[in-house]
Amino acid sequence: MRPLLAALLTAVTALTASCAQALPSGAPTPDGAALRLPLDDYQHSPTQGLTVTNAYRVHLIRCARRHGRTLPITSSPRPLVGPRTWMERRYGLTDPADAAAYGYGLGPRDPAHQPPESPVLDPASIAVITGTGDEAPPGGCQEQTRKALAMAPAGADPALPQRLSRISFQRSRTDPRVRAAVEAWSDCMRAAGHAYATPFDPIADPAFRDGTSEKELATARTDLACKKRTDLVGVWLSVESAYQRTMIAQNATALQGARRANQTTLRLAQETLDAEKRAGRR
Repeated sequence: MRPLLAALLTAVTALTASCAQALPSGAPTPDGAALRLPLDDYQHSPTQGLTVTNAYRVHLIRCARRHGRTLPITSSPRPLVGPRTWMERRYGLTDPADAAAYGYGLGPRDPAHQPPESPVLDPASIAVITGTGDEAPPGGCQEQTRKALAMAPAGADPALPQRLSRISFQRSRTDPRVRAAVEAWSDCMRAAGHAYATPFDPIADPAFRDGTSEKELATARTDLACKKRTDLVGVWLSVESAYQRTMIAQNATALQGARRANQTTLRLAQETLDAEKRAGRR
């Protein structure tokens, strides 16, 4: 019974010279928090997705309460866990401030610091949530909540931008231009004493999992320096943006519907949280 509510909440909330030498000053150090891809305009950002998830919790709790059940979760907003934008770690480490403070970690946004909820539900609560009980509303509280936030509009596919974004990432990752830039970055890192084939490898390095060491911070600095020297992020962003623009042209009508649906859900979610906040002040 444990996974049901956690799964619901999770579902509602989608990547050769030595660098020790002086770096050219022409291109700024890439900052993943400021980067955007064309499809970002059609989907919720991680922060906006959290707004929707928090509103989902509020409606689910209210619905269950109307049917005599108290769920083992709170309506208090949950903090953001993970990257702040879809781009923050899409091409590896790109945020200079985070790199300086946390190396390859995420600091207070690290999932290890905010473990996911795993509430245990009794059979009566499950029946109310899923709609399998005699006293439950049609479709259960989960369906009532989705309707309250307009999460399943007829004729729209709100998840389409995210699916296309995953496809564009995989295509760009195997593009010869990106592969050449990744190889140049890898050569730069190797020249500085770090043997990593891709910019995702240092993030997954087991040596950097037990706190932020000076070695990790130094590696992160070199990583960003090599990205700047090889323009890895600029090349990758340009290549993937081209793939996404083609996808947008091919799916224009469906994507416009997805954007409208996501905008409506975000508006309703924010209104829900604003009302909940006002009610808490009374």
